[in-house]
Amino acid sequence: MNSNRVLALIPTVLILLMTTFVRADPGFRLTITSKGLDYVIETGIPILEQQLSNIDIPDISGSASSPIGTIDYELKNIKLSNLKIPTYSMKPGTSGLTIALSSVSVSGKADWHYKQKSWPGISDSGSVDISADGIAITISAVLGSDSSGHPTLKTTGCSFSIGGLHVTFHGGASWLYNLFSDNIADSLKSSLQGQLCSAATDAINKEANHALETLPIVEKVDDYSEVNYSLTKVPVFTSTYIETDHKGEFFLIAHPSEAPFTPNPLPPVNASDKMIYVWITEYLVNTAGFVYQESGILAYNITADQIPSSFPISLNTSSFKFLVPQLFNAYPNMLMQLNIISVKPPLVQISPQMVNLTLVGTLGVNVVYPNKTEVTAFVLAVTVYADAHVSIHADGTQEIVSGNCTLLKFDMSLASTSIGQFSLAPLQVTVNALINAFVLPQANKYTMRGITIPMFDGVSFVNPQLELGEGYILVNSDINYKPSYWSDYYY
Repeated sequence: MNSNRVLALIPTVLILLMTTFVRADPGFRLTITSKGLDYVIETGIPILEQQLSNIDIPDISGSASSPIGTIDYELKNIKLSNLKIPTYSMKPGTSGLTIALSSVSVSGKADWHYKQKSWPGISDSGSVDISADGIAITISAVLGSDSSGHPTLKTTGCSFSIGGLHVTFHGGASWLYNLFSDNIADSLKSSLQGQLCSAATDAINKEANHALETLPIVEKVDDYSEVNYSLTKVPVFTSTYIETDHKGEFFLIAHPSEAPFTPNPLPPVNASDKMIYVWITEYLVNTAGFVYQESGILAYNITADQIPSSFPISLNTSSFKFLVPQLFNAYPNMLMQLNIISVKPPLVQISPQMVNLTLVGTLGVNVVYPNKTEVTAFVLAVTVYADAHVSIHADGTQEIVSGNCTLLKFDMSLASTSIGQFSLAPLQVTVNALINAFVLPQANKYTMRGITIPMFDGVSFVNPQLELGEGYILVNSDINYKPSYWSDYYY
């Protein structure tokens, strides 16, 4: 791998950028702090040192005056080694990033050869040691987007300076070369400037953009839904963090349309002790509920054979003889089926104290005739209020925020009946059991699957923590960054 991939670590700080700006308030926000930027550059320095030590330096040739007359000289097979970068930084600015490398030192070797221009054309050869110190390299980059909406980086400048460069010749008439070593050192300085700046800019323009292509701008969740993480405004660059606001909205794959509600504003950044901060809003979660409601899949039938033997009732009208006498009187000793249907999108409400889930639906009680036809005896309107315990966990290379719902309370009323009016009080225990046994497990299939935090190749969270805010879940974490292609260097 001879391309200069070091600065490919830069996109770690520019996750999920796009150029289609559609609204002011985000469903998803990402902030990377100075601590995160410092970690990213620190992690990449060993690779940067290795790659810049392996760049190709073109042969150098020229003419110079000497005690034996004018000679033509040439340095070939210039090889750098032991490049060290003791001081470095990566800082956000008003339009992008500035990467500064200073106090850089490097050593190297080369072969030398000279030939006298006039008669008798004396020639000689040997080796040369090269050492340079006080090197400073500053690279700037700006943000853009390609035609597919993926973010891009492009370098806009590279400045270079060398504090000192020394060459010492060995073998043959090396004393002659040492007389005009300053001339050759100047040529080497110019060559190093061009090659090191070229290596840095190539790394950004090639490898950084390759890494950015792995970012999930639109992420498929299942056969019904996908999440759009396009940018909603230009990234904010300050002296202490980079902040990106994203659409963060579920869409129905078959018939995508905007949710009929909008996100609320998020608070400004007020902490910097972690490397990364991620805001997952209740808007993002509620667009998932809207999509699944629109898809029509939030319905569930419970048949007699699905009721466990330990359950307090069976789906036979005989079990309801004392709960709903009218049901047994109208349909004695007949099988039943329950039809649970969501009538409104599930609603998540997040506060600093808790995360609540509200489910609004109907519970239809059907009687099944021996010929398998059904008749609806009555329908209950039920509203379920649940508490969601939220947590974060890693699943392979992905970080997932999920919730486990438990019942707080429920309300019910008689929506319709074909058997006459009756008291609902005797059904309280039975409906409570049905919610815990069937409704909440179905809800938890979605909440436990959770929200996958969009990241790109090589980023994992270290000691992530969750905080609840008004309308959002805040994930704060340090990170570990090991892109898969770094295995050629590290592992």
